[in-house]
Amino acid sequence: MLMLHFINVADGDAALIEDRQGDTVFRLLVDAGREKPSVSPGSLCCTAAEYLRENGVDHLDGVVITHLHVDHFGGLRNILEQVSVSDLYAGFIPEGPSALDREKLADLKTVRGLADCLERWAEDCERMRALGCRLHTVTETEPVRFTPRLSGQIVCPDASAAAYQRQAYAGLLSGADVPEGLQYWSAKYRNPGSLRLRLVYAGRQIELAGDCYGAAWEDEAAPCDILKVPHHADAKSLTETLVQRLRPAWAVVSCAAEYNPKKDRPSRAAVELLQRQGARVLFTDSFGADWHAPAYRRSADLIIKEDGDILSPGRQT
Repeated sequence: MLMLHFINVADGDAALIEDRQGDTVFRLLVDAGREKPSVSPGSLCCTAAEYLRENGVDHLDGVVITHLHVDHFGGLRNILEQVSVSDLYAGFIPEGPSALDREKLADLKTVRGLADCLERWAEDCERMRALGCRLHTVTETEPVRFTPRLSGQIVCPDASAAAYQRQAYAGLLSGADVPEGLQYWSAKYRNPGSLRLRLVYAGRQIELAGDCYGAAWEDEAAPCDILKVPHHADAKSLTETLVQRLRPAWAVVSCAAEYNPKKDRPSRAAVELLQRQGARVLFTDSFGADWHAPAYRRSADLIIKEDGDILSPGRQT
């Protein structure tokens, strides 16, 4: 059976995928949440490292980092302190330590934030190399077969744009002069350029959409059974066209316990759009509103049996 654990890392993303066959377990982590999530009263949120430790996970066969925002990769360094990793997949892998020159950065918040992420990511990649992890740069959409029963694609939304972004990242980390316009674009493209992972198991389709805005991929969307809603189900996460094409039976929103009005996250309109198409929506954290009752959980879990039957949280005991 395939076990999908959408970990409650508050405002961030981390999903543990386990293909269990007898005593053999293949484990894949998609994103790693924050290093220190903000805890709301009553929330059961944790770091991805804490969740793995609590569940006795000391090895990951694979890790996919969808893009370089700290709410998706910031928790990786804590994980590496206690868990070995065989293979890591990401859209950009630095070639060596950072030589970033902050005097050459555009004086923009989003660019300074990108610089912080790049320096942190360079350190993480150096650490993984030292630990013997194989690092894979995803430059275009590529098929994957993780186990005989679990396959799919790592989707790169736009290979040309991704190459342009990698060029900017590499230039910044080398201390080169990168045009300010390119610095800004490469920072802002992180979400729409986010990798997506589309998995197939027992005939079921699972779409893990990173933070890829709905409008960026609505033309290529195909029906799925389980959707990890992109960008924490904010106002940009979905379009009506995208949801009509996906038509998920289950949708999981990775979010904090408290509503973020500035970003409309999670967005009532986005959730109702899913529900109108027949999706049952789960929230990782204890999100509550006048239109939704909170549910307290360490993770939002779904199981796909070998015959393709999907077990909801209430059917797993």
